[in-house]
Amino acid sequence: MPSRPGQTLRRVWNHEHVPNPVPSGWPPVLLSIDYATQRPALPESVGDAVRYAAGQLRLVSAVPDGNRGIAADQTLFRDVIVQAQVSLIAGSDEDLYGLFLRSPEPDLYYSFAVSPDGQVVVSYYDGAYQPLVAGPLAPEMPFAKGLGEPNTLQVVAVGPSLTFYLNGNLVTAEIVDERFEEGFVGFYVHHGSQAPRAELGADWIQLRGVFPES
Repeated sequence: MPSRPGQTLRRVWNHEHVPNPVPSGWPPVLLSIDYATQRPALPESVGDAVRYAAGQLRLVSAVPDGNRGIAADQTLFRDVIVQAQVSLIAGSDEDLYGLFLRSPEPDLYYSFAVSPDGQVVVSYYDGAYQPLVAGPLAPEMPFAKGLGEPNTLQVVAVGPSLTFYLNGNLVTAEIVDERFEEGFVGFYVHHGSQAPRAELGADWIQLRGVFPES
């Protein structure tokens, strides 16, 4: 995995893409971006790897066995509920798309990603890539397979505990050490070697506070 979320974390479908709406209600919202109507300024350093297209934020990795990420906001978050709807716009079944979080510095972060054929990978980066959970989803797990198909990834981060959900269903939980106390949150894509590029499409992202004082 690359070492800098937001800068260097370094087929086409033929049916209508219909994203789910951004959630509303409690807990209190800390950050909410609907890319169909909102286009926050992008860092100049990302070049053409990040852009807006078709009502989405697009994130591209074209380096074989390479990764890339972009922070959703320049704010450090600790105890939050992170939720985003994402899809893989271009790529192959070996590519991964999803989220990173708890990234206090370039060489520390967790990632939560899925592949178009239903593989799930939870990992962390600490100068080297460390997969924690990797394998196929259970057959009964709701999941939209294929390119351009949106899925909702959620992480509940409370203190040292990270709990990962896919389309509202529990995937796994991990305990992190104090180095991952807080950090940036954003989108992550991994490119394998089969397709020319892997391109993530994000419909929206939302962060909510866990505690009333959040």
